[in-house]
Amino acid sequence: MTTLDKVQLLEQRIVKAAVLIRNLEKKIEELNDEVEVLSVHNEELQKYADNFSADSKLIEESINNALETLGSIQGLDDIEIMDNLAGDLETADSFTGGGGTPIEEVSLDDLVQ
Repeated sequence: MTTLDKVQLLEQRIVKAAVLIRNLEKKIEELNDEVEVLSVHNEELQKYADNFSADSKLIEESINNALETLGSIQGLDDIEIMDNLAGDLETADSFTGGGGTPIEEVSLDDLVQ
């Protein structure tokens, strides 16, 4: 291999290396852009999580306050519920306990009545 061949081979390798370096630089730019987008998205999700947590605490406080208010009413448990309402409460308890009517057994005529 002559010196000229060696120089040409070196030149080709330098060109290939330059192309690879440029491709890597482009990929780094793309990855940096993606990291920036993901960081913004992460911040948005963190704000959402913080707001959700704060809202949950407010709801819990409201429920506790309502229960305390109801608990402070004397004789509330002694009030008899009308028979009709008692049946509705039993139906609601049955439904929330998983004892409701399956959707396959409900007809449109039953809903219209």
